[in-house]
Amino acid sequence: MNVCQNQQETSREEKIAQYREALRQRTVTADDLLIGSWVSFYSFKKDPFAYQTKQLADAGLNFNIFPGGFPGTDPKTMPDWETVEAEYSADNMVYFMMGGLEDEEYRDGIRLADGKAHCIGYHLMDEPGGDLLPKVGEVMRRFRGADDKRYPFVNLLPSYAGEKWLGGSYREYVQRFVDAAGRENIGWLSHDFYVFLENADSLGVFADMEVVRSVAYENCKLKTHAFPQSTKWTGMRMPNSDEMRWNVYAYLAYGFKALSWFNVVCPGQSDEDGEGFSRSLIYRDGTIMDKQLWHDFTALNWEVRGIGHVLMGLDTVHAWHTDGSLTGVEILPADCFIRPDGDADLVISFMEAKDGTQPYMMLFNKSHKETVTQSFTLDAASGITAVEYLDPMTGEYNQEDIADGHLRVSFRPGEGKLFRLQGLN
Repeated sequence: MNVCQNQQETSREEKIAQYREALRQRTVTADDLLIGSWVSFYSFKKDPFAYQTKQLADAGLNFNIFPGGFPGTDPKTMPDWETVEAEYSADNMVYFMMGGLEDEEYRDGIRLADGKAHCIGYHLMDEPGGDLLPKVGEVMRRFRGADDKRYPFVNLLPSYAGEKWLGGSYREYVQRFVDAAGRENIGWLSHDFYVFLENADSLGVFADMEVVRSVAYENCKLKTHAFPQSTKWTGMRMPNSDEMRWNVYAYLAYGFKALSWFNVVCPGQSDEDGEGFSRSLIYRDGTIMDKQLWHDFTALNWEVRGIGHVLMGLDTVHAWHTDGSLTGVEILPADCFIRPDGDADLVISFMEAKDGTQPYMMLFNKSHKETVTQSFTLDAASGITAVEYLDPMTGEYNQEDIADGHLRVSFRPGEGKLFRLQGLN
């Protein structure tokens, strides 16, 4: 390596470090792209609360649904809400207050949230069946009536819960929730779907994402939330770093604006109880089980935050698949402004800007096993004059060479890349 090459690499490293520090210092609010976790803490006897919240923040997380411990934890060992507010303020993170469907939970949640600047919502419940949606909607309206600065949060079931439990088709279930709660009372339309089975991938996730995306878009472009997988339990495998990247970018391609890892810390009291949880990024005793995976996980979170401020200003209008083998998804139309050359298995997302400026596209490699280099043809009649790649590591736009009417892109396994389009008709 010559001196010039070494100077160029050092310069990029400095840019990356400077950009990450700028992201750390930027005040996090409910209007940011949020990255959090479901179970996030292990015993505070092992490491204190302040240490563990900083560990999460250093790993790129800026949000937590359960900010002081998971429900069911001995309340004597959990920090009080004043301590939670102080530590989340110190680490530039936001969180949800505990809520619920009962009167006592409602009163306590509203009272405890008062005056806490880093509390942005209330966690009400997880995975309601279709028969419970009217009650859920009623309570959500009640929370918003008492506190119009914060949103109640409910996470919906996946389609594989079945129509009997959902009370109809998946689209009907999601829309019934929106109707029951009132779209003005929903901060994030959330669902879960766990992809990485013991010996296979459950690609029905794309049809579920399409339902959530389209219902959200049709209801005042609601923000959306989901749970990428980072845990092993009965029937499910522990994802590697490429699979985690795939899981995150699949959601970003569909326009999701908040993600909570399931989970940073291994749930349960032992590997035998509950659903057989046995591995996560951090074990129950505080051990980081795979230090390289933790490093990759951290890098991925900061990478996503590097494009988060732009993604928050965009809405995914279409998430087109180039391969026609899946059902319940949009297939790339023949007259699209961009088409892959030859066979490809990608998602091409068209994203409109909320402020009416230039649109964007995200190109997503649907393989979490293979590095892909793909050439695309740009329609000569599209009017596109420039394609600019947003580098998530530096925050800089780099203009791509499209002089011959082609765009060439290389992807890591499961990677998505965000491009700004200039001049599109």
